[in-house]
Amino acid sequence: MKSLKSFLLLCVCAAFFSCTRKNQPEAAFSVTASTFPCYDAARAVLGSAATDGTVGLKLLVKPGTEVHSFDPSPADIIAVQKSSLFIYAGGKNDEWVEKVLESGGSESPAKKLRLMEFVETADEISFGEEDAEDEEEHSHGKEANSADKSLSAENPHEQDEHIWTSPANELKIIDAVYEALCETARNAGKPELCAAFEMNANKYKEEISSVTEKTAAVIAAAQEQYIVMADRFPFLYFANYYGLSFDAAFSGCSTAVEASTSTISRLIDTVKAKNLPAVFYIELGNHKIADSIAEACNVSAIELQSCQNVSKKDFDAGETWVSLMERNAAALKKGLR
Repeated sequence: MKSLKSFLLLCVCAAFFSCTRKNQPEAAFSVTASTFPCYDAARAVLGSAATDGTVGLKLLVKPGTEVHSFDPSPADIIAVQKSSLFIYAGGKNDEWVEKVLESGGSESPAKKLRLMEFVETADEISFGEEDAEDEEEHSHGKEANSADKSLSAENPHEQDEHIWTSPANELKIIDAVYEALCETARNAGKPELCAAFEMNANKYKEEISSVTEKTAAVIAAAQEQYIVMADRFPFLYFANYYGLSFDAAFSGCSTAVEASTSTISRLIDTVKAKNLPAVFYIELGNHKIADSIAEACNVSAIELQSCQNVSKKDFDAGETWVSLMERNAAALKKGLR
């Protein structure tokens, strides 16, 4: 009798969930985003359409994972190929994308949006001993992209992919995503969605402008507009936009996790010479280098958000580019002299 009751209960549950799925509206189209900045822009423009089933939105690189070592699963590849719109940055960490798109043949997304095509890009910067093998070719006496004199261009053909860290670029990204989503909606026979997309895009751009003004005011009030990143440096566009000078342990896409003694010494000397109150590190790292330098200099170690990815906790809480930049404004207020 107990087994029969359990069986009947399972049948009722199965029937309920089957009906629920049938009653759910079918998405007008699907959007796949490679990384969080792409996802965040699409989510902002889509608004409620991303949560009520009107449009399917998928993030490939899961929250809390390392973007630089991402390897797409077969399910990820299928998601890209079946998408109505696929959004990706298009830099070094998206090399796998081109391979997937080339191998897909007729099985490829209806529309591809490569965000680096919509902004002016800059050469990635290397620091300290990263370019030791190229010391004869690079002069440490040159200034590069408003950086400290110890910096040099890592590779004239290697473009820094962290374009979204500049507010000016982020505004262009929102515009590009809006246009792509509206075109995709029209192609899906849902042109009426464009009005809401435009309203959402404009609202998000206002929020971007607001946090940008706040951040600019914090930096302008600082006596020393200089940061030391005891970590990778995915902030080239951010620093250039706000006029910050900088030094760091590694380039933005470096896979290094251990800094040399000379690199740590250089950063310690910089912190002390400029009397900086803090060193910075990026999200999702172990910040051991920052802690070591902070201890040696008796200063704070503070997190800066590159927005390249977020923790699962932040993702579940609905954190956005804007809210993460709000954190950065607060971090800079503490960490700039």
